[in-house]
Amino acid sequence: MSDGVEARLKMRDAGVLVALLVKRAGSDDDFRLWLATELAALDAQELRAPLDPEPFRRRADALLESARSTTRRRHWDDLGVNIDEAALEELLAQAEPFLGLGDGNNALAILKPVAASLAEYWPQCADWDETLHEFFPLLDAKIAQAVLLDGVSHEARDDLADELSHWQDEVSEHGAGDAFAVAIAAATQGWDEPGLEDVFDGRGRVWPLTGTSGWLDGQLTTARLAALAAMGRTEWFLNLSHAAGRFCEHAVMLAKRDRIDEALSIARANFRDPDNALRLAETLLDMNHPDEAFELADWGLSLPTEAERNGPAGINGKRALASWLREAAQTANRPDLAIKAAGAAFEESLAHEDYRTAQRLCPAQDWPDTRARLLKRLMDAPYAHDRIDILLDENRIDDAIATVDRKDERLHSPHDPSLMCLARAACAQHPDWTIRFALRMASPIMSEGRSGHYDLAVRWLELAARAHMETGTTAEWHDHLDTLIQTHRRKHKLRALLEAMPATVRP
Repeated sequence: MSDGVEARLKMRDAGVLVALLVKRAGSDDDFRLWLATELAALDAQELRAPLDPEPFRRRADALLESARSTTRRRHWDDLGVNIDEAALEELLAQAEPFLGLGDGNNALAILKPVAASLAEYWPQCADWDETLHEFFPLLDAKIAQAVLLDGVSHEARDDLADELSHWQDEVSEHGAGDAFAVAIAAATQGWDEPGLEDVFDGRGRVWPLTGTSGWLDGQLTTARLAALAAMGRTEWFLNLSHAAGRFCEHAVMLAKRDRIDEALSIARANFRDPDNALRLAETLLDMNHPDEAFELADWGLSLPTEAERNGPAGINGKRALASWLREAAQTANRPDLAIKAAGAAFEESLAHEDYRTAQRLCPAQDWPDTRARLLKRLMDAPYAHDRIDILLDENRIDDAIATVDRKDERLHSPHDPSLMCLARAACAQHPDWTIRFALRMASPIMSEGRSGHYDLAVRWLELAARAHMETGTTAEWHDHLDTLIQTHRRKHKLRALLEAMPATVRP
Protein backbone atom coordinates (compact mmCIF):
# COMPACT_ATOMS: atom_id res chain seq x y z
CA MET A 1 0.00 0.00 0.00
CA SER A 2 1.59 3.28 -1.16
CA ASP A 3 1.83 6.73 0.46
CA GLY A 4 2.21 5.27 3.94
CA VAL A 5 -1.50 4.47 4.13
CA GLU A 6 -0.96 1.07 5.75
CA ALA A 7 1.15 2.55 8.55
CA ARG A 8 -1.40 5.31 9.12
CA LEU A 9 -4.26 2.82 9.30
CA LYS A 10 -2.41 0.85 11.97
CA MET A 11 -2.29 3.99 14.09
CA ARG A 12 -6.09 4.42 14.11
CA ASP A 13 -8.42 2.84 16.62
CA ALA A 14 -11.04 0.29 15.58
CA GLY A 15 -13.90 2.78 15.71
CA VAL A 16 -12.33 5.06 13.13
CA LEU A 17 -11.58 2.12 10.81
CA VAL A 18 -15.14 0.85 11.09
CA ALA A 19 -16.47 4.30 10.23
CA LEU A 20 -14.26 4.46 7.15
CA LEU A 21 -15.40 1.03 5.98
CA VAL A 22 -19.07 1.87 6.53
CA LYS A 23 -18.65 5.13 4.64
CA ARG A 24 -17.08 3.42 1.66
CA ALA A 25 -19.59 0.55 1.69
CA GLY A 26 -22.46 3.05 1.65
CA SER A 27 -21.30 4.62 -1.60
CA ASP A 28 -19.73 1.65 -3.41
CA ASP A 29 -21.94 -1.37 -4.10
CA ASP A 30 -19.06 -3.49 -5.34
CA PHE A 31 -17.05 -2.83 -2.20
CA ARG A 32 -20.09 -3.55 -0.01
CA LEU A 33 -20.66 -6.93 -1.69
CA TRP A 34 -16.96 -7.78 -1.47
CA LEU A 35 -16.86 -6.85 2.21
CA ALA A 36 -19.95 -8.98 2.93
CA THR A 37 -18.30 -12.10 1.50
CA GLU A 38 -15.05 -11.46 3.34
CA LEU A 39 -16.84 -11.03 6.66
CA ALA A 40 -19.03 -14.08 6.08
CA ALA A 41 -15.98 -16.26 5.38
CA LEU A 42 -14.11 -14.92 8.42
CA ASP A 43 -17.10 -15.50 10.71
CA ALA A 44 -17.47 -19.08 9.50
CA GLN A 45 -13.78 -19.83 10.02
CA GLU A 46 -13.52 -18.21 13.44
CA LEU A 47 -16.82 -19.46 14.84
CA ARG A 48 -16.78 -22.85 13.12
CA ALA A 49 -20.30 -22.03 12.00
CA PRO A 50 -22.27 -22.79 8.84
CA LEU A 51 -21.58 -20.28 6.10
CA ASP A 52 -24.39 -18.16 4.69
CA PRO A 53 -24.30 -18.59 0.89
CA GLU A 54 -26.37 -15.47 0.19
CA PRO A 55 -23.49 -12.91 0.14
CA PHE A 56 -21.62 -15.10 -2.33
CA ARG A 57 -24.66 -15.43 -4.57
CA ARG A 58 -25.15 -11.66 -4.64
CA ARG A 59 -21.47 -11.06 -5.34
CA ALA A 60 -21.38 -13.60 -8.18
CA ASP A 61 -24.57 -12.18 -9.70
CA ALA A 62 -23.15 -8.66 -9.55
CA LEU A 63 -19.89 -9.69 -11.22
CA LEU A 64 -21.73 -11.46 -14.06
CA GLU A 65 -24.66 -9.03 -14.36
CA SER A 66 -23.12 -7.16 -17.30
CA ALA A 67 -23.61 -10.28 -19.43
CA ARG A 68 -27.36 -9.59 -19.51
CA SER A 69 -26.86 -6.63 -21.84
CA THR A 70 -24.44 -8.40 -24.15
CA THR A 71 -25.18 -8.15 -27.84
CA ARG A 72 -23.66 -10.46 -30.42
CA ARG A 73 -20.26 -9.23 -31.61
CA ARG A 74 -20.10 -7.84 -35.09
CA HIS A 75 -16.33 -8.21 -35.31
CA TRP A 76 -13.82 -10.49 -33.61
CA ASP A 77 -12.16 -7.55 -31.85
CA ASP A 78 -15.30 -5.96 -30.41
CA LEU A 79 -14.72 -5.19 -26.76
CA GLY A 80 -17.91 -6.92 -25.58
CA VAL A 81 -18.69 -7.12 -21.88
CA ASN A 82 -16.19 -6.21 -19.21
CA ILE A 83 -16.57 -8.89 -16.53
CA ASP A 84 -14.07 -8.62 -13.68
CA GLU A 85 -12.66 -12.13 -13.95
CA ALA A 86 -9.94 -11.41 -11.39
CA ALA A 87 -12.63 -10.61 -8.82
CA LEU A 88 -14.51 -13.77 -9.79
CA GLU A 89 -11.34 -15.80 -9.28
CA GLU A 90 -10.83 -14.12 -5.90
CA LEU A 91 -14.39 -15.06 -4.94
CA LEU A 92 -13.73 -18.71 -5.77
CA ALA A 93 -10.48 -18.61 -3.80
CA GLN A 94 -12.48 -17.95 -0.64
CA ALA A 95 -13.46 -21.62 -0.71
CA GLU A 96 -9.83 -22.75 -0.42
CA PRO A 97 -9.46 -22.45 3.38
CA PHE A 98 -12.58 -24.58 3.85
CA LEU A 99 -11.38 -27.17 1.33
CA GLY A 100 -8.04 -27.31 3.15
CA LEU A 101 -9.81 -27.87 6.47
CA GLY A 102 -11.96 -30.66 5.03
CA ASP A 103 -15.11 -28.54 5.48
CA GLY A 104 -17.09 -29.51 2.41
CA ASN A 105 -20.38 -27.88 3.40
CA ASN A 106 -18.93 -24.41 3.85
CA ALA A 107 -16.85 -24.77 0.69
CA LEU A 108 -20.02 -25.66 -1.23
CA ALA A 109 -21.77 -22.64 0.27
CA ILE A 110 -19.36 -20.55 -1.78
CA LEU A 111 -18.93 -22.73 -4.86
CA LYS A 112 -22.57 -23.56 -5.53
CA PRO A 113 -23.80 -19.94 -5.83
CA VAL A 114 -20.93 -19.10 -8.17
CA ALA A 115 -21.63 -22.16 -10.32
CA ALA A 116 -25.35 -21.36 -10.43
CA SER A 117 -24.68 -17.76 -11.49
CA LEU A 118 -22.17 -18.78 -14.16
CA ALA A 119 -24.61 -21.35 -15.55
CA GLU A 120 -27.38 -18.75 -15.63
CA TYR A 121 -25.34 -16.10 -17.41
CA TRP A 122 -23.34 -18.39 -19.68
CA PRO A 123 -25.85 -18.31 -22.61
CA GLN A 124 -25.26 -14.55 -22.83
CA CYS A 125 -21.48 -14.92 -22.42
CA ALA A 126 -20.73 -17.85 -24.72
CA ASP A 127 -20.73 -15.91 -28.02
CA TRP A 128 -18.04 -13.46 -26.99
CA ASP A 129 -16.17 -15.40 -24.30
CA GLU A 130 -12.39 -15.74 -24.57
CA THR A 131 -11.40 -16.74 -21.03
CA LEU A 132 -14.53 -16.98 -18.88
CA HIS A 133 -15.01 -20.63 -19.89
CA GLU A 134 -11.85 -21.43 -17.92
CA PHE A 135 -13.89 -21.07 -14.72
CA PHE A 136 -15.87 -24.23 -15.53
CA PRO A 137 -13.00 -26.72 -14.96
CA LEU A 138 -11.90 -24.71 -11.91
CA LEU A 139 -15.38 -24.89 -10.38
CA ASP A 140 -15.79 -28.51 -11.46
CA ALA A 141 -12.62 -29.62 -9.66
CA LYS A 142 -13.34 -27.68 -6.47
CA ILE A 143 -16.96 -28.86 -6.23
CA ALA A 144 -15.88 -32.45 -6.87
CA GLN A 145 -13.42 -32.24 -3.98
CA ALA A 146 -15.89 -30.49 -1.66
CA VAL A 147 -18.71 -32.98 -2.19
CA LEU A 148 -16.41 -35.85 -1.18
CA LEU A 149 -15.46 -34.34 2.17
CA ASP A 150 -16.75 -35.48 5.55
CA GLY A 151 -19.95 -33.85 6.70
CA VAL A 152 -21.58 -33.72 3.27
CA SER A 153 -24.49 -36.11 3.59
CA HIS A 154 -25.69 -38.62 1.00
CA GLU A 155 -28.88 -36.57 0.65
CA ALA A 156 -26.89 -33.40 0.03
CA ARG A 157 -24.81 -35.21 -2.60
CA ASP A 158 -27.93 -36.46 -4.35
CA ASP A 159 -29.46 -32.98 -4.36
CA LEU A 160 -26.24 -31.47 -5.65
CA ALA A 161 -25.99 -34.09 -8.41
CA ASP A 162 -29.44 -33.01 -9.61
CA GLU A 163 -28.49 -29.31 -9.51
CA LEU A 164 -25.22 -29.91 -11.34
CA SER A 165 -26.96 -31.96 -14.03
CA HIS A 166 -29.49 -29.17 -14.52
CA TRP A 167 -26.73 -26.55 -14.84
CA GLN A 168 -24.82 -28.74 -17.23
CA ASP A 169 -27.90 -29.17 -19.44
CA GLU A 170 -28.23 -25.38 -19.57
CA VAL A 171 -24.65 -24.66 -20.56
CA SER A 172 -24.18 -27.64 -22.89
CA GLU A 173 -26.37 -25.95 -25.49
CA HIS A 174 -23.75 -23.20 -25.63
CA GLY A 175 -20.52 -25.16 -25.96
CA ALA A 176 -19.80 -26.21 -22.36
CA GLY A 177 -21.14 -29.76 -22.36
CA ASP A 178 -18.75 -31.26 -19.80
CA ALA A 179 -18.73 -28.24 -17.51
CA PHE A 180 -19.59 -30.16 -14.34
CA ALA A 181 -18.86 -33.74 -15.39
CA VAL A 182 -16.33 -34.48 -12.64
CA ALA A 183 -18.45 -32.93 -9.90
CA ILE A 184 -21.50 -34.91 -11.08
CA ALA A 185 -19.47 -38.13 -10.98
CA ALA A 186 -18.16 -37.30 -7.50
CA ALA A 187 -21.64 -36.48 -6.18
CA THR A 188 -23.15 -39.58 -7.79
CA GLN A 189 -20.47 -42.14 -6.95
CA GLY A 190 -18.96 -40.63 -3.80
CA TRP A 191 -16.79 -43.26 -2.12
CA ASP A 192 -19.04 -46.18 -3.03
CA GLU A 193 -17.50 -47.26 -6.31
CA PRO A 194 -16.97 -51.06 -6.40
CA GLY A 195 -13.41 -52.06 -5.50
CA LEU A 196 -12.48 -48.69 -4.00
CA GLU A 197 -12.65 -49.94 -0.42
CA ASP A 198 -10.22 -52.74 -1.26
CA VAL A 199 -7.80 -50.17 -2.68
CA PHE A 200 -8.01 -48.06 0.47
CA ASP A 201 -7.28 -51.08 2.61
CA GLY A 202 -4.28 -52.03 0.46
CA ARG A 203 -5.87 -55.16 -0.99
CA GLY A 204 -6.50 -53.64 -4.42
CA ARG A 205 -3.36 -52.94 -6.43
CA VAL A 206 -4.79 -51.28 -9.53
CA TRP A 207 -7.20 -48.38 -9.93
CA PRO A 208 -9.48 -48.15 -11.86
CA LEU A 209 -10.21 -51.85 -11.79
CA THR A 210 -10.13 -51.98 -15.60
CA GLY A 211 -6.48 -50.94 -15.53
CA THR A 212 -7.10 -48.04 -17.91
CA SER A 213 -8.03 -44.52 -16.89
CA GLY A 214 -9.98 -42.16 -19.12
CA TRP A 215 -10.19 -38.41 -18.63
CA LEU A 216 -13.15 -38.57 -16.27
CA ASP A 217 -11.61 -41.40 -14.23
CA GLY A 218 -8.40 -39.44 -13.88
CA GLN A 219 -10.14 -36.24 -12.81
CA LEU A 220 -12.28 -38.10 -10.29
CA THR A 221 -9.16 -39.73 -8.83
CA THR A 222 -7.60 -36.28 -8.51
CA ALA A 223 -10.65 -35.04 -6.60
CA ARG A 224 -10.60 -38.07 -4.31
CA LEU A 225 -6.90 -37.64 -3.55
CA ALA A 226 -7.42 -33.97 -2.74
CA ALA A 227 -10.29 -34.84 -0.43
CA LEU A 228 -8.34 -37.59 1.33
CA ALA A 229 -5.40 -35.23 1.87
CA ALA A 230 -7.69 -32.56 3.34
CA MET A 231 -9.29 -35.09 5.69
CA GLY A 232 -5.90 -36.41 6.84
CA ARG A 233 -6.49 -39.96 5.62
CA THR A 234 -2.87 -40.53 4.71
CA GLU A 235 -2.83 -44.30 4.27
CA TRP A 236 -5.92 -44.24 2.07
CA PHE A 237 -4.27 -41.48 0.04
CA LEU A 238 -1.06 -43.49 -0.32
CA ASN A 239 -2.84 -46.69 -1.31
CA LEU A 240 -5.06 -44.95 -3.88
CA SER A 241 -2.27 -42.86 -5.38
CA HIS A 242 -0.05 -45.91 -5.78
CA ALA A 243 -2.81 -48.06 -7.27
CA ALA A 244 -3.70 -45.26 -9.70
CA GLY A 245 -0.09 -44.74 -10.79
CA ARG A 246 -0.02 -41.24 -9.30
CA PHE A 247 3.57 -41.65 -8.24
CA CYS A 248 4.36 -37.97 -7.90
CA GLU A 249 1.45 -37.36 -5.50
CA HIS A 250 2.39 -40.59 -3.70
CA ALA A 251 6.03 -39.59 -3.24
CA VAL A 252 5.15 -36.05 -2.15
CA MET A 253 2.80 -37.39 0.53
CA LEU A 254 5.50 -39.78 1.76
CA ALA A 255 7.93 -36.87 2.02
CA LYS A 256 5.40 -34.79 3.95
CA ARG A 257 5.12 -37.68 6.40
CA ASP A 258 8.93 -37.71 6.71
CA ARG A 259 9.22 -41.04 4.93
CA ILE A 260 12.05 -39.69 2.82
CA ASP A 261 13.74 -42.92 1.75
CA GLU A 262 10.43 -44.34 0.53
CA ALA A 263 9.68 -41.13 -1.39
CA LEU A 264 13.06 -41.20 -3.13
CA SER A 265 12.72 -44.88 -3.95
CA ILE A 266 9.32 -44.29 -5.57
CA ALA A 267 10.71 -41.32 -7.49
CA ARG A 268 13.70 -43.09 -8.98
CA ALA A 269 11.67 -46.15 -9.91
CA ASN A 270 8.68 -44.36 -11.43
CA PHE A 271 9.30 -40.70 -12.29
CA ARG A 272 9.46 -40.09 -16.01
CA ASP A 273 9.18 -36.31 -16.20
CA PRO A 274 11.27 -33.43 -14.79
CA ASP A 275 8.13 -31.73 -13.50
CA ASN A 276 7.61 -34.57 -11.02
CA ALA A 277 11.19 -34.30 -9.82
CA LEU A 278 10.73 -30.57 -9.31
CA ARG A 279 7.59 -30.98 -7.23
CA LEU A 280 9.17 -33.58 -4.96
CA ALA A 281 12.44 -31.64 -4.67
CA GLU A 282 10.52 -28.54 -3.57
CA THR A 283 8.73 -30.61 -0.93
CA LEU A 284 11.97 -32.14 0.31
CA LEU A 285 13.56 -28.72 0.66
CA ASP A 286 10.49 -27.44 2.52
CA MET A 287 10.84 -30.45 4.84
CA ASN A 288 14.46 -29.41 5.54
CA HIS A 289 16.11 -32.16 3.52
CA PRO A 290 18.30 -30.08 1.18
CA ASP A 291 20.82 -32.77 0.29
CA GLU A 292 18.09 -35.16 -0.84
CA ALA A 293 16.29 -32.34 -2.66
CA PHE A 294 19.38 -31.29 -4.62
CA GLU A 295 20.37 -34.85 -5.44
CA LEU A 296 16.89 -35.61 -6.76
CA ALA A 297 16.75 -32.40 -8.80
CA ASP A 298 20.17 -33.10 -10.30
CA TRP A 299 18.97 -36.59 -11.24
CA GLY A 300 15.74 -35.14 -12.62
CA LEU A 301 17.71 -33.11 -15.17
CA SER A 302 18.57 -36.40 -16.85
CA LEU A 303 14.91 -37.27 -17.41
CA PRO A 304 13.50 -36.69 -20.89
CA THR A 305 10.55 -34.34 -21.16
CA GLU A 306 7.30 -35.55 -22.69
CA ALA A 307 8.18 -33.66 -25.87
CA GLU A 308 11.58 -35.36 -26.02
CA ARG A 309 9.97 -38.76 -25.57
CA ASN A 310 7.19 -38.26 -28.10
CA GLY A 311 8.50 -35.74 -30.61
CA PRO A 312 10.68 -32.67 -31.13
CA ALA A 313 11.79 -31.08 -27.89
CA GLY A 314 10.08 -27.87 -26.90
CA ILE A 315 12.03 -24.75 -26.02
CA ASN A 316 11.13 -24.91 -22.30
CA GLY A 317 11.87 -28.56 -21.50
CA LYS A 318 13.54 -28.88 -18.11
CA ARG A 319 13.94 -25.17 -17.64
CA ALA A 320 11.66 -24.95 -14.59
CA LEU A 321 13.57 -27.68 -12.76
CA ALA A 322 16.97 -26.32 -13.78
CA SER A 323 16.03 -22.75 -12.82
CA TRP A 324 14.75 -23.88 -9.42
CA LEU A 325 17.90 -25.89 -8.76
CA ARG A 326 20.09 -22.98 -9.88
CA GLU A 327 18.44 -20.55 -7.45
CA ALA A 328 18.11 -23.02 -4.55
CA ALA A 329 21.73 -24.14 -4.88
CA GLN A 330 22.93 -20.53 -4.82
CA THR A 331 20.96 -19.88 -1.66
CA ALA A 332 22.44 -23.01 -0.07
CA ASN A 333 25.97 -22.03 -1.13
CA ARG A 334 26.37 -24.96 -3.51
CA PRO A 335 28.17 -23.17 -6.37
CA ASP A 336 29.12 -26.23 -8.43
CA LEU A 337 25.53 -27.41 -8.54
CA ALA A 338 24.26 -23.90 -9.27
CA ILE A 339 26.65 -23.59 -12.22
CA LYS A 340 25.60 -26.96 -13.61
CA ALA A 341 21.93 -26.08 -13.27
CA ALA A 342 22.49 -22.67 -14.87
CA GLY A 343 23.98 -24.32 -17.94
CA ALA A 344 21.09 -26.78 -18.09
CA ALA A 345 18.56 -23.95 -17.81
CA PHE A 346 20.11 -22.17 -20.80
CA GLU A 347 20.38 -25.33 -22.87
CA GLU A 348 16.64 -25.78 -22.44
CA SER A 349 15.47 -22.19 -22.86
CA LEU A 350 18.17 -20.65 -25.09
CA ALA A 351 17.11 -17.41 -23.41
CA HIS A 352 19.36 -14.37 -23.15
CA GLU A 353 18.71 -13.96 -19.42
CA ASP A 354 19.66 -17.59 -18.74
CA TYR A 355 22.86 -17.20 -20.76
CA ARG A 356 23.88 -14.15 -18.78
CA THR A 357 23.07 -15.91 -15.50
CA ALA A 358 25.26 -18.84 -16.50
CA GLN A 359 28.07 -16.42 -17.31
CA ARG A 360 27.68 -14.63 -13.98
CA LEU A 361 27.84 -17.85 -11.97
CA CYS A 362 30.66 -19.50 -13.89
CA PRO A 363 34.22 -18.87 -12.64
CA ALA A 364 36.22 -16.75 -15.08
CA GLN A 365 38.76 -19.49 -15.76
CA ASP A 366 36.00 -21.95 -16.69
CA TRP A 367 33.90 -19.58 -18.79
CA PRO A 368 35.65 -20.03 -22.18
CA ASP A 369 34.92 -23.76 -22.28
CA THR A 370 31.42 -23.29 -20.91
CA ARG A 371 30.73 -20.49 -23.37
CA ALA A 372 31.84 -22.65 -26.29
CA ARG A 373 29.51 -25.44 -25.20
CA LEU A 374 26.53 -23.13 -24.70
CA LEU A 375 27.08 -21.32 -27.99
CA LYS A 376 27.29 -24.62 -29.84
CA ARG A 377 23.94 -25.59 -28.36
CA LEU A 378 22.60 -22.21 -29.43
CA MET A 379 23.86 -22.52 -33.00
CA ASP A 380 22.68 -26.11 -33.41
CA ALA A 381 19.13 -25.36 -32.27
CA PRO A 382 16.53 -25.12 -35.05
CA TYR A 383 14.92 -22.15 -33.29
CA ALA A 384 16.11 -19.70 -30.66
CA HIS A 385 14.28 -16.43 -30.09
CA ASP A 386 17.28 -14.69 -28.48
CA ARG A 387 19.98 -16.13 -30.74
CA ILE A 388 20.95 -12.85 -32.44
CA ASP A 389 21.05 -10.91 -29.16
CA ILE A 390 23.38 -13.46 -27.59
CA LEU A 391 25.65 -13.59 -30.62
CA LEU A 392 25.86 -9.80 -30.71
CA ASP A 393 26.79 -9.74 -27.02
CA GLU A 394 29.61 -12.13 -27.87
CA ASN A 395 30.59 -10.04 -30.91
CA ARG A 396 29.90 -13.06 -33.14
CA ILE A 397 28.61 -10.90 -35.99
CA ASP A 398 29.52 -13.36 -38.73
CA ASP A 399 27.58 -16.11 -36.97
CA ALA A 400 24.60 -13.81 -36.50
CA ILE A 401 24.60 -12.89 -40.19
CA ALA A 402 24.87 -16.55 -41.16
CA THR A 403 21.90 -17.31 -38.93
CA VAL A 404 19.81 -14.60 -40.57
CA ASP A 405 20.81 -15.65 -44.07
CA ARG A 406 19.82 -19.26 -43.36
CA LYS A 407 16.38 -18.19 -42.23
CA ASP A 408 13.55 -17.84 -44.72
CA GLU A 409 13.59 -14.12 -45.54
CA ARG A 410 9.79 -14.08 -45.45
CA LEU A 411 10.10 -14.59 -41.69
CA HIS A 412 12.22 -11.47 -41.24
CA SER A 413 10.34 -8.57 -39.73
CA PRO A 414 11.55 -4.97 -40.06
CA HIS A 415 10.05 -4.41 -36.60
CA ASP A 416 12.47 -6.86 -34.97
CA PRO A 417 14.87 -4.73 -32.86
CA SER A 418 17.46 -7.52 -32.88
CA LEU A 419 17.73 -7.32 -36.67
CA MET A 420 18.18 -3.57 -36.47
CA CYS A 421 20.94 -4.01 -33.88
CA LEU A 422 22.63 -6.61 -36.07
CA ALA A 423 22.57 -4.33 -39.11
CA ARG A 424 24.14 -1.51 -37.09
CA ALA A 425 26.82 -3.82 -35.72
CA ALA A 426 27.56 -5.27 -39.16
CA CYS A 427 27.75 -1.95 -40.94
CA ALA A 428 31.52 -1.42 -40.66
CA GLN A 429 32.61 -5.05 -41.18
CA HIS A 430 29.99 -6.13 -43.71
CA PRO A 431 28.68 -2.99 -45.43
CA ASP A 432 27.56 -4.74 -48.61
CA TRP A 433 25.43 -7.20 -46.60
CA THR A 434 24.06 -4.31 -44.53
CA ILE A 435 23.01 -2.41 -47.66
CA ARG A 436 21.14 -5.39 -49.09
CA PHE A 437 19.51 -6.31 -45.81
CA ALA A 438 18.48 -2.76 -44.83
CA LEU A 439 16.90 -2.09 -48.22
CA ARG A 440 15.04 -5.39 -48.03
CA MET A 441 13.63 -4.42 -44.64
CA ALA A 442 12.56 -0.94 -45.76
CA SER A 443 11.08 -1.93 -49.11
CA PRO A 444 7.79 -3.61 -48.05
CA ILE A 445 6.94 -0.79 -45.65
CA MET A 446 7.19 1.76 -48.45
CA SER A 447 5.72 -0.27 -51.29
CA GLU A 448 2.71 -1.41 -49.25
CA GLY A 449 2.00 2.10 -48.01
CA ARG A 450 2.25 1.37 -44.30
CA SER A 451 2.15 5.06 -43.45
CA GLY A 452 2.21 4.47 -39.70
CA HIS A 453 5.63 2.81 -40.06
CA TYR A 454 7.33 5.14 -42.55
CA ASP A 455 9.66 6.39 -39.82
CA LEU A 456 10.89 2.81 -39.35
CA ALA A 457 11.55 2.50 -43.08
CA VAL A 458 13.62 5.68 -42.91
CA ARG A 459 15.71 4.27 -40.05
CA TRP A 460 16.49 1.23 -42.21
CA LEU A 461 17.38 3.51 -45.13
CA GLU A 462 19.71 5.49 -42.91
CA LEU A 463 21.56 2.27 -42.14
CA ALA A 464 21.84 1.55 -45.87
CA ALA A 465 23.19 5.07 -46.39
CA ARG A 466 25.78 4.63 -43.66
CA ALA A 467 26.91 1.35 -45.20
CA HIS A 468 27.27 3.06 -48.59
CA MET A 469 29.53 5.60 -46.91
CA GLU A 470 31.64 2.71 -45.56
CA THR A 471 32.08 1.38 -49.09
CA GLY A 472 32.68 4.81 -50.62
CA THR A 473 29.62 4.51 -52.85
CA THR A 474 27.66 7.53 -51.65
CA ALA A 475 26.89 8.58 -55.22
CA GLU A 476 25.17 5.26 -55.79
CA TRP A 477 23.16 5.84 -52.60
CA HIS A 478 22.13 9.33 -53.72
CA ASP A 479 20.88 7.92 -57.02
CA HIS A 480 18.95 5.22 -55.19
CA LEU A 481 17.36 7.74 -52.81
CA ASP A 482 16.32 9.98 -55.71
CA THR A 483 14.71 6.95 -57.33
CA LEU A 484 12.81 6.20 -54.12
CA ILE A 485 11.56 9.78 -53.89
CA GLN A 486 10.36 9.64 -57.50
CA THR A 487 8.78 6.19 -57.07
CA HIS A 488 6.84 7.21 -53.95
CA ARG A 489 6.16 10.81 -54.92
CA ARG A 490 2.40 10.40 -54.39
CA LYS A 491 2.91 9.21 -50.82
CA HIS A 492 3.25 12.67 -49.38
CA LYS A 493 4.19 11.66 -45.85
CA LEU A 494 6.88 9.26 -47.04
CA ARG A 495 8.23 11.67 -49.63
CA ALA A 496 8.60 14.39 -46.99
CA LEU A 497 10.53 12.00 -44.74
CA LEU A 498 12.84 10.93 -47.55
CA GLU A 499 13.55 14.51 -48.58
CA ALA A 500 14.22 15.46 -44.96
CA MET A 501 16.85 12.81 -44.36
CA PRO A 502 19.96 14.28 -42.61
CA ALA A 503 22.75 15.92 -44.59
CA THR A 504 25.07 13.04 -43.76
CA VAL A 505 22.69 10.82 -45.73
CA ARG A 506 21.62 13.13 -48.56
CA PRO A 507 23.95 15.41 -50.57
